[in-house]
Amino acid sequence: MKRTEICVLIIDDCQEDREILQRYLRKSVQQAFRILETDSSAEGWELCQNEHPDCVLLDYQIPDADGLEFIALLNQRENAPSIPVLMLTGHGDETVASEALKNGAADYLVKGKITAESIVRAVTSAIEKTELIRKTEQQHMEIERSQYELEQFTHRASHDLQAPVRRIITFLELLQKDSEGHLSDRSQDYIARSLKSAYHMRRLIKDLLDYSLLGGASKPFVSVNLNDIVQEALTQLEQPIQETQASIIVEPLPTMMGNGLFLQQLFQNLIGNALKFRSEKLPHIDISVGDVGTKWQVAVRDNGVGIPREASQKIFDVFQRLDNGLKADGMGIGLALCKKVVEMHGGDIWVDSVEQGGSQFIFTLLKNDVCQSEIPASSTRECLTSLSQ
Repeated sequence: MKRTEICVLIIDDCQEDREILQRYLRKSVQQAFRILETDSSAEGWELCQNEHPDCVLLDYQIPDADGLEFIALLNQRENAPSIPVLMLTGHGDETVASEALKNGAADYLVKGKITAESIVRAVTSAIEKTELIRKTEQQHMEIERSQYELEQFTHRASHDLQAPVRRIITFLELLQKDSEGHLSDRSQDYIARSLKSAYHMRRLIKDLLDYSLLGGASKPFVSVNLNDIVQEALTQLEQPIQETQASIIVEPLPTMMGNGLFLQQLFQNLIGNALKFRSEKLPHIDISVGDVGTKWQVAVRDNGVGIPREASQKIFDVFQRLDNGLKADGMGIGLALCKKVVEMHGGDIWVDSVEQGGSQFIFTLLKNDVCQSEIPASSTRECLTSLSQ
């Protein structure tokens, strides 16, 4: 590490040990050190506040406090740069080492085994790691801030665009109604096309608003029964289910901690896509669940047109639409929203092709110790089957 000078604070009640450490550090020809020393944790604390050392060499046991208490105090400082601490002890003890590292020590060194090379290497390495962690945390905070600002902008822009688009649609619909029999077929066609574009814009704004709301969601998770969630999603999709004569089989699902509104949107989007991208056969959808340790794994399987393997990843990106020859409505936001809901609940989502034709969307949802229920042992039940029959 290239630095003009590194400030090291030695806190040890043994003068001989402090002198040995100073001698080792001053032997280095590659790195210059400014050394501070004290035999008291109280004075060491003041030196940390006033001198801001780059690294602290701390004896595990000093008269006025033990090393773990001192590290805890350092970690509790607000708006102060992190200071790496190397814990020193007179004998090797794995329990002490584990406690020291668990409480925030950068490393653990046994005094009798320290050499001039090892102490310089340990100090420089601890400083480099601390600096790397600080930069990583700073970058992470910057990314979160930028993402929050983008989500807020998307939400505000989408919300503000709703009113003027509503007015455009209202006046176009009135114009279309009043102009019947008074305008040429070409003019009527222009109005119809304008309305179609306005409806498209309204749908896009709504999807953007839904997507942005997910990023700013702060509502705490509550106990939700996924059976009720799916039933509500099916109720919302009742019309297309009847029109397509779809049959939908749902296994008994668990209860978990989550956001019911967003989970309903997840199932509604996946089932809605299965109805939208259907094949020549009558749509058939199976929803099943499995226990995979710390997560539930849910599968939504259909007999539709399927998804090419090369498109299985990009379809979860915003504004990505699958070109499968069908002119289905959509903005390319639905699956991106599904991905965001799943990630909000600690899971992943992916799609597999089905041999007999169709697709299977699989996602995981993190269990929660506060509320875990077993899947009922009852047999698979048919929730909605050909509602039009």
